[in-house]
Amino acid sequence: MFNKARLYILIVLLAAWASPALAQPAKPAAPAQAAPAQAAPSQQALVNQPNAEAQAAPSPQELFDQLNKDAQAGNPVAMVNLGLIHANADLNKRNYGISLDWYKKAAAKNLPEGHYYVGTCYEIGQGTKTDLKAAFQSYEKAANLGLSPASFKLSRMYAIGQGVAADQGKALEYLKKSAEANYPPAINELGAVNILGQLGIKSDPKTAFDLFTKATKFGNSEAMLNLAVVYRDGRGRPVNNVQALKWFLLARAFNNQNPALETTIANVRDKLKPAEVTTAEKEATAWRDNFVKEAQAAQQQAQAAPAPAPAAPPKK
Repeated sequence: MFNKARLYILIVLLAAWASPALAQPAKPAAPAQAAPAQAAPSQQALVNQPNAEAQAAPSPQELFDQLNKDAQAGNPVAMVNLGLIHANADLNKRNYGISLDWYKKAAAKNLPEGHYYVGTCYEIGQGTKTDLKAAFQSYEKAANLGLSPASFKLSRMYAIGQGVAADQGKALEYLKKSAEANYPPAINELGAVNILGQLGIKSDPKTAFDLFTKATKFGNSEAMLNLAVVYRDGRGRPVNNVQALKWFLLARAFNNQNPALETTIANVRDKLKPAEVTTAEKEATAWRDNFVKEAQAAQQQAQAAPAPAPAAPPKK
């Protein structure tokens, strides 16, 4: 999570949810396989805007100008956001080189997100040549500063030996660290590792089920897909196709892109009576509506929180 956001702006991070992720070391085998979870430091808006209701919404250009001003003044959070803007702009305006430059400047000020995004650039060759060793080193710096998505990246790199020698113990260590920090993709992946008994641990379907369930509470569609597979295949519990359909439907509702999902939903529907299908659909709708309601309440609460007090001037 970003813990240094003090800008009066509204910039939603887009980055690594759309960037290529390293191969996932574990996921339940099934016709509807869960795609590799993709990591991002945050999907939370960098916003801390006091008295927002009394202020006119700034234009995108005004926001950009404020970002540029703050970045030039040395604010590392503004630097990261400028980098994200240049990386995610319209194709004719996109400039990965400038983006990487801003990430590096933020990293030079030891902002964990700066290190993280430098790592992503080296990992996928964005604005520079692919350099997995350099990517690993940047992720390691971010992880050491407490950024849980960076720990998740390190886990994957250790698991398959990218940029570093493969080490199953280290992979599990960093995966647990990220999951314990409530990073949803890591929680889901730790569930997959548990159900398959990978990274040097024994298969534990109960722990896997609990982890998948926990990850769904963050809206993680891969965990929804995995939970559906658990119910459909009876992994550590009786087969329950009503619950399987419910979670497959929720995975779709939360924009899971698994190419086999529609076929899988149709196959599960065919095993159920019409009344059972209706039950699954109603439960899925109720779960989704409650999730949205809780998310909106949390957002309103965050927006109502007072702005942080400005830092005290240095003593002379």
